[in-house]
Amino acid sequence: MNDSVDTKKLRMFVATVKAGSMRSASATLFVTPSALSHGIRSLEESLQTKLFTRNGPTLTPTQAGHQFFNEAKDILDRLDAVVSRFSSEQKDEHIQLHIGTTNTGCRHLFPGIVREFRESFPNVALKLEIGDTDHLLKEMNERQLDIVIAPVQREYRNFVQIELGDDELVHIVHPSHQWARSGAADLKSLGDQQLIVPAVQSHTYDLIDSFYREMRIPLDPFIELNNEEAIKQLVSLNIGTGIVPRWITREEVAHGTLHAFQLGKKPLTRRWTILHRANATLSFPEFLFIGMTKAVARNLLG
Repeated sequence: MNDSVDTKKLRMFVATVKAGSMRSASATLFVTPSALSHGIRSLEESLQTKLFTRNGPTLTPTQAGHQFFNEAKDILDRLDAVVSRFSSEQKDEHIQLHIGTTNTGCRHLFPGIVREFRESFPNVALKLEIGDTDHLLKEMNERQLDIVIAPVQREYRNFVQIELGDDELVHIVHPSHQWARSGAADLKSLGDQQLIVPAVQSHTYDLIDSFYREMRIPLDPFIELNNEEAIKQLVSLNIGTGIVPRWITREEVAHGTLHAFQLGKKPLTRRWTILHRANATLSFPEFLFIGMTKAVARNLLG
């Protein structure tokens, strides 16, 4: 379904067909006739289909309108049934989702996800655990976590992985660094940098190590940190050069407080995923949480 065809417009359409006029339908839905008219026209524009023949205040569905009415009513009936079933099953329970994510996920992804999720499920409690990817997957395998949001670079048979998008790993340097002054990274000097990288046990470190092996340069970190935000801050203090995802440096690069350079001739990317146990049946809140995470990540990761 097109994103612009939302349930509100479907309910406006179905109510109008049932009532036979916008005035009667608007009273049923507790909206103004003008708002209802705007919603119906917006729906017709989204579908690129005329749904009503207008004769003064009377509206008669076109042939396409009759067909769409049956489909729209079925969609709304099934949605109402699902919401009612889950609400009745869980209204007396204290629902809590245990979410795991990395420091970067917590700092940059989680706030937007929570903001969207709270509008639909204000009574569902969210418990967040922050850690490296392997630790989070171990916790989920032991049923301590329901969902994990993390950069994962390999497949797991016991987890369902849903791709959120890719981000590019880049070198970041202080404005006084030689690369920043020249406007280009000197790949020949890669091995001479005081490099600040993610911790050695992380999936991201494995990606960086593979890149350096391909370049035939020994990876000899100056500092290892399990926190990409902290790496960014250390580079801002001119303590060394760092490797972090490009998207978390956009603001600093735009203001000139950091400079970012592609690692090699081709971008080095990593895959972000949201995971849950393969044998788990998703609840309705979990299903929507995953959908909202996909939307937020797509917007941020680009």
